[in-house]
Amino acid sequence: MTTYPIFQDSLRLSTFKKGEFPLFITHYPLKHGYPNHHHEFAEISLVTSGNGTEIVGGEEHRLQPGSICLLPPYHLHALRLDDGKPLYKFCCMFDMNSLFQPAFAEVGGWLVKLSDETKPYYDLPPDAFEAIKSVLSALEAESASSSLGKQGFMRIKLLEAIYLFFRHHPAFASFGQPVELSPVEWDFVKYVNTHFMEETISLEEVAGKFGVSVFVVRGAFKRLLGKNFLEYLHQLRIRRASSLLTATDMSVAEIAYDVGFSSLRSFTRVFKETTGLSATDYRKKQRERAE
Repeated sequence: MTTYPIFQDSLRLSTFKKGEFPLFITHYPLKHGYPNHHHEFAEISLVTSGNGTEIVGGEEHRLQPGSICLLPPYHLHALRLDDGKPLYKFCCMFDMNSLFQPAFAEVGGWLVKLSDETKPYYDLPPDAFEAIKSVLSALEAESASSSLGKQGFMRIKLLEAIYLFFRHHPAFASFGQPVELSPVEWDFVKYVNTHFMEETISLEEVAGKFGVSVFVVRGAFKRLLGKNFLEYLHQLRIRRASSLLTATDMSVAEIAYDVGFSSLRSFTRVFKETTGLSATDYRKKQRERAE
């Protein structure tokens, strides 16, 4: 029987009332591993005690107190525990729109670089671990309260946690300074990051949604990311396809349609152009490496 990643749909944007900040946070003991899953929210997690292994996009990394991970929407991840011992962690899921505000433009740029150029996880040094743990504790307490200014306070604490995550990331120095931009330009990138699996997405569709010309959207992608629209769309799709090839036994055709390609032939061509391997050879190589 073919195994598919679980879409964790218990928490969706539609579950929040109008005016509510779309965020869920909990600190809890995980007593069993968790299979491959994904969701429409971004997620920041922090291990506070225990050990295990997390698999992100088919790549494993060890978990220990201070292990932190920031994942954009629809990234595949799974978790295994050591000898059935519980692992305690903060799990904070939130609408990625929160990170693409004009006043905090650098965060959106960093998130794209994190997703495309470096690892989304690392181990915090002791002082940073305590600082982020304190921020997430305050965020959890506020989310459960009915205090005056709750929604604004939650935004502030989330941004504080995200800034601390990037400040202490080993590759932070390579992220560089943000380019100047108009308020809508990161909206184009954000939209593609959250809709890339839809077959109908196109340069023309994005331009129409935001009421601008295709030249404006095309120029924004080239200036902000150094890639044209189609290159970036293919990059997002092939990254997810690579994860599915590594972490599931879905057929190549099933994966091609899952990530948004309208034909297997197109997927096969783009995958080989991007990775240098056919999808079948890529899966075989990844499984041989894991043995």
